[in-house]
Amino acid sequence: MIDVLTFVPAVAAILATPGPTNTLLASAGAQAGFRHSLPLVPAELFGYALAIAGWGLFLEPASAALPWLKPALRLACAAYLVAVAWGLWSRAGEALGGSGFGTRRVFTATLLNPKALLFAAVIFPEAAFRSSAAFLQAMAIFTAVIVPIAVAWIGFGSALSRPDFLIRPQTLQRGAALVLLTFSASLGAAALG
Repeated sequence: MIDVLTFVPAVAAILATPGPTNTLLASAGAQAGFRHSLPLVPAELFGYALAIAGWGLFLEPASAALPWLKPALRLACAAYLVAVAWGLWSRAGEALGGSGFGTRRVFTATLLNPKALLFAAVIFPEAAFRSSAAFLQAMAIFTAVIVPIAVAWIGFGSALSRPDFLIRPQTLQRGAALVLLTFSASLGAAALG
């Protein structure tokens, strides 16, 4: 059974932070508009589902033979989040990168996104990789979280292309960096504890 009160906020915090996939979604929203970019949402979802399943199925057998593997991966994920947070903070105010869009590009960027390892190693319950029913339950909740966040990123990109947009991108990026640092600290403490 999934603890929804911890699973949903953790998934939302990670998915909401800027990264390669979110940058592509925002870029598509700015370039092609909101409605034309909506087909990218399933591409992100399928990319994450495949990557999380792959990592999860690899980690369970490997961690049985190597008990230090999961704590080490959690520390590596915490370090990755600190690096991403630092990059967001230091580059705050720069324009969103990435040109072009397409379902294949979003799928590939998501499939290779390090956030998938974080989901598989830390966020998804271990039972999700031992039982197809538990995996489907986790993915159903994951889908309910990812879809509105992906749509919000597309909407954000679409809004950024308007000259009357009120919120400065620098403020959003620095806020995301602080959220990442907070999550990284709790992740690192859990790995060491």
